[in-house]
Amino acid sequence: MHSLFRRHRSQGSESADKSSQTTSPEPIAADRKRSARSDFIFDRPSPPPSNEAPLLPPDRGSNSSLRTPSPSQKTSLGLHLISQPSATSCLDIVFIHGLGGDSRKTWSRDNNPELFWPGLWLPLETELERARIFTFGYNANIRPGEAKSIASITDFAKELLFELRFGKTHEGEKLGIGETPLIFVTHSMGGLLAKKACLLGQNDEHYKDLVRSISAIIFLSTPHRGSNLAEILNRILVASFQSARNFITDLHRSSMALEEINEQFRHIAPRLSIWSFYETLPTPIGPRKTMVLEKDSAILGYSKEISRPLYADHHGVCKYSSPEDANYVSVRNALGTLAEEIARKVGVSADQAMDEFQTLQGLFSSFFEYDDDLNKYNRLWIEGTCEWILHENGMSDWISTPEGCHLIWFSAAPASGKSVLSAYVVTALQQRNLAPQFFFFSFGDQHKRSVANLLRSIACQIAKENRAFRRGLLDLSKQGLQVDKADASVIWHKVYENILFKMEHRRPFFWVIDALDECDSPKLLLDLIRTCSSSSVPLRIFIASRQTESIQMGVAKATRSLRLTKLEKHSLDHNAQDIQRLVEQEVGHMRGSEQIKNLVIQKILARAEGNFLWTRLVLEEIFYCHTASGIQETLDELPSDMQKLYHRMEHAILKLPRKSSRLLAKALLRWTTGARRPMSLRELSQALEPDFPEILDLKRTISDVCGQFIRVDASDYVAMVHQTAREYLVQPRETELFIDVQANHEALCIKTVSSLLDSRITSDMIDNDAASQSYLLYAATSWMYHLKASKSGSGELLDVLVRFFDGGAFPLWVHFLSRTGHLDVLMKTSKSLASFVALVRKEDASKNPLLRRLSDLQLLDQWAVDIIRIVAKFSISLLKYPRAIYGLVSPFSPETSALHQQPYCKNDRDLCVVGDLDSVWTDRLARISLPEGFEAYKLACAGQYVTVLGVNGRIVVWDFQTFMEVHVVEHGEPVTSIVLNVQGDRLATYGLQTTKLWAIPSGGILYSVSNNVEARAITLFFTNNDTRILAGFDDRAVRFFDVGQTENEWRYVHPTLFKEPLAAEAAANSPTCVAFSRDGSYAGVAYRGFPLSIWSLETGECINRCNRAQGTKFAADQYTMGWYVAWRFVWNPVTDHVIGFYADGFVFKWHPLTGEHQEAQAYANDVTASSDGKLFLSSTSTGIVKVWDFADFSVLYQLSSDDLLIGLAFSPDCLRFFDLRCGTVSSVNAWEPNSLLRFSDAEEAVSDLASETALSMSVGQASEARLEQFEAISALAACPNGKCVCVGTDDGSVQLRSTNGSDTVEVGKFNNFMEVRHLAWSQDSQYMVAADLSGDIMLSQIEITDYGHLTETTQIMPLKNPKLDLKEQAIHEILFSPGSSLLLIVARRSGHIWSLKGASLRTSEILADGNLRKWVSHPTHHELLLGIGSADVRVFGWQDLLECREPVSYLHIHSVRQDNVLISDFNGGVDMATKLLKCTNVVAPGPTSEKVRAMVTQDLKYVLIQLSSNDSFTGFRRFFILPLAEMEPIRAGVNQTGTFLVRSATIPDNVRSRVRIALAILPGDRFVFLDWDLWVNSYQMVDFAHQSASPGISSKPLKHHGNEGDEFVQRHYFIPDDWAMGGSLDLCCMTADGTLIYPRDDKVSMIKANLNRPAFRRGASAF
Repeated sequence: MHSLFRRHRSQGSESADKSSQTTSPEPIAADRKRSARSDFIFDRPSPPPSNEAPLLPPDRGSNSSLRTPSPSQKTSLGLHLISQPSATSCLDIVFIHGLGGDSRKTWSRDNNPELFWPGLWLPLETELERARIFTFGYNANIRPGEAKSIASITDFAKELLFELRFGKTHEGEKLGIGETPLIFVTHSMGGLLAKKACLLGQNDEHYKDLVRSISAIIFLSTPHRGSNLAEILNRILVASFQSARNFITDLHRSSMALEEINEQFRHIAPRLSIWSFYETLPTPIGPRKTMVLEKDSAILGYSKEISRPLYADHHGVCKYSSPEDANYVSVRNALGTLAEEIARKVGVSADQAMDEFQTLQGLFSSFFEYDDDLNKYNRLWIEGTCEWILHENGMSDWISTPEGCHLIWFSAAPASGKSVLSAYVVTALQQRNLAPQFFFFSFGDQHKRSVANLLRSIACQIAKENRAFRRGLLDLSKQGLQVDKADASVIWHKVYENILFKMEHRRPFFWVIDALDECDSPKLLLDLIRTCSSSSVPLRIFIASRQTESIQMGVAKATRSLRLTKLEKHSLDHNAQDIQRLVEQEVGHMRGSEQIKNLVIQKILARAEGNFLWTRLVLEEIFYCHTASGIQETLDELPSDMQKLYHRMEHAILKLPRKSSRLLAKALLRWTTGARRPMSLRELSQALEPDFPEILDLKRTISDVCGQFIRVDASDYVAMVHQTAREYLVQPRETELFIDVQANHEALCIKTVSSLLDSRITSDMIDNDAASQSYLLYAATSWMYHLKASKSGSGELLDVLVRFFDGGAFPLWVHFLSRTGHLDVLMKTSKSLASFVALVRKEDASKNPLLRRLSDLQLLDQWAVDIIRIVAKFSISLLKYPRAIYGLVSPFSPETSALHQQPYCKNDRDLCVVGDLDSVWTDRLARISLPEGFEAYKLACAGQYVTVLGVNGRIVVWDFQTFMEVHVVEHGEPVTSIVLNVQGDRLATYGLQTTKLWAIPSGGILYSVSNNVEARAITLFFTNNDTRILAGFDDRAVRFFDVGQTENEWRYVHPTLFKEPLAAEAAANSPTCVAFSRDGSYAGVAYRGFPLSIWSLETGECINRCNRAQGTKFAADQYTMGWYVAWRFVWNPVTDHVIGFYADGFVFKWHPLTGEHQEAQAYANDVTASSDGKLFLSSTSTGIVKVWDFADFSVLYQLSSDDLLIGLAFSPDCLRFFDLRCGTVSSVNAWEPNSLLRFSDAEEAVSDLASETALSMSVGQASEARLEQFEAISALAACPNGKCVCVGTDDGSVQLRSTNGSDTVEVGKFNNFMEVRHLAWSQDSQYMVAADLSGDIMLSQIEITDYGHLTETTQIMPLKNPKLDLKEQAIHEILFSPGSSLLLIVARRSGHIWSLKGASLRTSEILADGNLRKWVSHPTHHELLLGIGSADVRVFGWQDLLECREPVSYLHIHSVRQDNVLISDFNGGVDMATKLLKCTNVVAPGPTSEKVRAMVTQDLKYVLIQLSSNDSFTGFRRFFILPLAEMEPIRAGVNQTGTFLVRSATIPDNVRSRVRIALAILPGDRFVFLDWDLWVNSYQMVDFAHQSASPGISSKPLKHHGNEGDEFVQRHYFIPDDWAMGGSLDLCCMTADGTLIYPRDDKVSMIKANLNRPAFRRGASAF
């Protein structure tokens, strides 16, 4: 059984089979003793191979770090590790040779080290990529002159056990064999040795565990029952004056030693997987051949044994000529099957591989099936043609040479069969099992003309076959790279240079690229290919194209770094034989005499001139002729020139008798030449309606009316017959069929948009699933392409666009895009709209102002912004619930937005959002205030996480998507530098004494090293696949340490690094900045008094210094030196430019190798680059942040503020950036400006012809925003009557806000300006209390006469504030008593009752776990106070804060005896006192750190408790519903010792798992909660009192008549993702009428919805 992704290859080429089958006799020597040597019998080297050179070993996608034993090894004895995987191994394989063998030579054909298959081929097998591979050698030599050995098989077995059990690496580390499954691969006597080792070790305490780990043995010609040749061999030894060997005696047929081994081994064999391979060819022994081992001795005969013959002699069963050798394939497959079985047991299963496969399919959905073009061109291939290409100069070397990178450029005239030839090359490589990747450019398909899509397609093809590459690609996706959106340069750098080119892959990759001349940017692709010279993986690239100037120049540049072979075929006869075969085959099917056929063949061949297209078109015309004279006439009239032929074809269309036919032909040509991609017959038929309704047979119609310009392929897709035909049609000429490219795109844009406005058509968008395969999908995803390509600002276009956005089509369109997964189209739409509006305004500049349509342009301008924000804020919800666009999006949009103002976007569910709404879209997604006293120092972002370093050594880690805190890392001392690896799962921190490596998000320490240097690390950097950490120090040195070494310390990378000439030593003082290049090859260093310098870490030499260009304006005293101080800089991770800033106020980019230098005037204090290399950020200490386009070196966006900025970072997806600000309260901010979103949607230029000027892709002028200062809301409490809200802020302010958002009243402000932590209202809404972080309390009486006008009708009367000695304990909770006379203040370990009437402290009590409980008043017994914990509820009296009964436990230990447990009956009716039983031997679980939320049902009978893990990412939630009747005071005379156990109810697991935040229980027992998708849900709970009470103490789920509660859950509306940042979720609350009160930054919004109306039912279709 193979891996799911193994490439299906043949079991070896014919030559390999012959090689493995053929044996050559050993030359007969004069000394017959030599010819009888034992190693010639049992383990001799295999005979010489055939003359054919062996193929290279194939790659199987291994992650193995291949290690071949050092040539300096002096002995082959003992255990040798020959392959160590880079990942953790899950399997060990040990090879054991046979009699007279050797630990390496036994497994190497002809003793050739390049054919040592266990070390060179096996580690590259996909299934074995996580296996360690060993060889074991022992002294079984019997050559003349060898010392006598008295060892037996038993002795060798003991030696094997010892080596396996106690073996160590060269570094002294234990090998740990036995900790993972073990497989033996044995040859000849080695199999007996393995069996004996199993028997000896099973009862030995030292080896018992080792033997248990043995899971399989593969026997290669093992003499289980001995061999007759053993006796002959001993006789030869005696005759040679040598002693017989004991181990040879053991090999006698049916010897006692063998019988004993076999008898004992059969008892342990059933637990092993046993595979036996036996020889089938005689072995040369001296002058004759004989069978060394018969089949009956080579197999054991066990029931589960798997046996198979190998076509080889006794020597050849373990030696193979190539990875395609059939014998090798058989053994490899056996090992692969065993490895897969073991992998399933240890968790690395086929399911995991399938998950990888499915994830890959999700990443490359458009490229996953890539054979269509290949099949299309293969169908055009004629047998016997194209074979000449394989014999062209250079092709043989291109195929067979194993090393380096080799590029072949095949150029020929248009229509000469290049695509069919490319397909033939692909097929020929496939037949040789070379697994080529291929791509066919096609200008007529936008999808197939971009370099980025070529790179995606090839990457997908490699990933499907190569697991190592696939895993690297999937890891890259997890790091945030969106392969489907990244541009070509980013894909090349991230996917090819960083993953593919660094793989250990011995076999070349073959790439076949056709029609490069139809690519949008052939120069870009050739520039990228030039860098292949740095690849450690051999590459073979075949490019076919026409010969254009840009391609010629690109190929010429490639010759400087690559081996290049040019195959230029511009003569007319290079494919003459192929054309002849085509003509002869086609004419052979023609009607007519042989004379006529021969005439046709002669005339066509005489005029074909190497043009396949001309030939095929002529043949088609001839086939329509019915007479010999007609054929002759056609041959005479047909021109030889393609342009004249196209003119003739055009003329034939214009001569069609019906005008309607001519109009239909032109419509077909317009669609086919202008379509974004080839359209299907169905799509094209619908597109032609209503102008051409009910076309009976479109395929035949195309053939009849379009001449030969258009073809319908086997998949019923319509396309131009050739690119030259399209070029002819769009050439300006005086003819009815001339197609003006821009005008055509304008017409198609109007047509597609109009289709979306047609209610008869758009009804299918919602109700018909087939619409996703129809013309509607093309129209919905392509009209913006046609708009941009039209380059038109016509009034007709403006009319149709205004109708589209001002009418009701927009939500239908978004709904359809959401359903079909094409929301990314909205980004392109925004850019196209913006470009269109700019073009119209430019054209309007010369018009009469009265004729300008300013309002319409303003509308489209608004939509260009709104569309981007829909993607950014609502895409996740829309993709899951497309119908949410109707009324659930616009309420959350700013009031001035077009989306909010359009009536058709209004809601249909009574959803209304009021309060402090944004007036415009804001760029800031989130703001997180750092803890008080946290002095922030550095900011870093990678993978999924953003981190902030404090000077005290504390590092806070958040998820960059949700801004939820993940972990707090405590280094334990001040830290000077931190770094995250690219994946974001490793964090390195450099402290004063130690450097530590942490696992993220768990926060566990992986490694620690003492800082043995008296210097401070300025920067840290991961390299060598995260196994090495580099650091630049302030003592002008670069040091490193390797992760995982037992004895480690910081060591110099190179002693001469940063060592300037003596004359410069004084100026080159302590560095201000050190940074490493993307691969860790170079380090840059900047000083205060010396130029920025770049050094090679390998050689320790200075590569270059940054000297500014002459003529640059800077200080006169610096001009003569030719340089200026560069304070800080970073490397561009893609281009290897250095980006930095000079002290005189200029930002620059400089390439150290090419010397390229560019600068722009802008002051900066910090700079950072995006991971895709396309953007960089600069900032000033005064709070200005600029986003720069790296390529254009221009500012895209500027953010201004008054805060001090101390850190910048891009998100991994480059869609956001973060800044670290210091002010009154330090904070981390996330920004997502429109300009960044538009820039992220960069696509390769849209062009109509390869030679035409590409459309501008600019994002417009730089946009600017200013950050206004505000104090975020830190606490919130809704007034019990639901008419106003009280909020507290970070600066200690307390305010009242009206629920309609119109009024704000200041209640008071804490003098210490510390954030407000707690707010509470009295139940009568007359009193309000606030507490801040320091423990100060503010108590107020509030009178409001008109809640609609708070400002005019509110009176606030301060009361005496409680003064408590909390002993530096933080306040945990504050709560009013039901009568508003008492106030509870709970601190960490104490509780206090304050009397409002007496304005004094009533009592204080110790509450050991008070801060771990939620405190509520008993709803019916107002004198009681409930402290709800994570395991029990404690009942206290309001007056004295003393417990008035035993704890009520609802989370029980299940080992409690049944007769000691009180089972609470929800039905009631039995006197409480008579139900109480003393609970002995019951211990309630102690308090935990779970967060507790509690809410009381509307009927005041039950309390719902939510327990949630402090780790927000586990999603761990538990719910318990308790009867409040069980929490009444104990009656007199009842013993209060022990614990009262109550049986609770809970909600079904499938409902519980959805709950993120419990919000309220509304009338009718409707539990309202916020789920993990940020939707507000209601769950209909049943009447608790009627639950069937079965005995037991565990929580019982509520029973339903539906399916696990699904039909009782309804979704109502969602919260936008950017609203859920920071602590907003923890502060939100819901009033009794279902209004959700939600804080954001300094704003409060009230979300009002009719929760009684039907909504999305869970499990029902949301489409």
